[in-house]
Amino acid sequence: MDFNLQAEIKQLVATKREGQYWDFKEKHHDNKASLLHDILCLANSLHKGNKYLIFGVGDPQAGCEIKGVEQENRKSQTDLIDFLRSKPFAGDIRPEIELRTFELESHEIDVLIIFDKPFKPYYLRDEYRDRDKQIRANSIYTRNIDTNTPIDKSADIRIIEMMWRERFGLDVQPGDRIVDFLWKPEEWDKDIGNKECAYHKYNPEYQIKFGEPREFRDIFSYFYINKSSFIGEAEFKYLSTTLFTLPYMYCDEMRIELAVPNNGHVRVSGREVWYIYYVLKSRNGAFLNFMTDSKLDFQSRSGEAIFLLYRNHDERKEFENYLSNNLSKLDDIDDSDIGRYIQSDLDREDQHFIFKPVEMVKVKNLFEYWRIHKDIT
Repeated sequence: MDFNLQAEIKQLVATKREGQYWDFKEKHHDNKASLLHDILCLANSLHKGNKYLIFGVGDPQAGCEIKGVEQENRKSQTDLIDFLRSKPFAGDIRPEIELRTFELESHEIDVLIIFDKPFKPYYLRDEYRDRDKQIRANSIYTRNIDTNTPIDKSADIRIIEMMWRERFGLDVQPGDRIVDFLWKPEEWDKDIGNKECAYHKYNPEYQIKFGEPREFRDIFSYFYINKSSFIGEAEFKYLSTTLFTLPYMYCDEMRIELAVPNNGHVRVSGREVWYIYYVLKSRNGAFLNFMTDSKLDFQSRSGEAIFLLYRNHDERKEFENYLSNNLSKLDDIDDSDIGRYIQSDLDREDQHFIFKPVEMVKVKNLFEYWRIHKDIT
């Protein structure tokens, strides 16, 4: 279960009001056109982030009483996805949704998550009617503060223009746009190590200039067959302007190309545990995706470094909190042969790092265990 999402929904209910990205419904809709209208308004909201249609919560004017949805005819996620799939959306571009159920004050509430995607405006090419409610063809609905665009009207032209600007990427700063491009490495002309620059095939004004690498050695170098590693600086450029820089590296004697990871640690009662990680939802995570051609693979011959790969910063905080409260679980994991071998290698070379190879392997094993059980609970 996503406890962060559950906490957010609880906070929204506690405000006892509706807002630009959340709407309360006492029960699931009886009228399908009304349901579609609510989804369209939230999907087209200019709020930067996901939107929520929350079922089982009463009207804010009556105090947002938690009524639950246990006794009514509820719709499933499959029902809602099939419903949207059957509607004549312009360009066949539909909102992406997911239905979650949470317990609140001994009641179940359903939360329809409408994901924030840069595909606004969503609208129908043909009208859709259910009894006395009608979604008009080519009308664009949205949500302003806590109010939907009336079903028989359309959003203000100024708001519609902002939606189209988002769709075409005209409201994205160059630094953010080049990060977005990194998630599709196949759209780049690149030959790292042989060409000084990579450029975006369809927007060649965006380039990445790779500086001359120098040899270096870090703890993860020892997890590969060949310990030779090289580090350089990549400049992310728009025309002649450098937007930002990030370090890049080669491991296993230039056999694998990666972004440079981050160091993480927890400290409990004087004991420190160090490990190495990436956060996917970050500039560096996007750069890692670019460097690995979306494979996110650290394998090189038979060696593999023990990087943790977080989805986002919230997940990093969750795991570090779990690790802090469960350090004893590390001691229950058997020492790995690779960890002992690397430690012996370090001792022979008189190399000293704050990282302990045996412990690093254990942290990765514990992380994988935690991730699996977190996703299924």
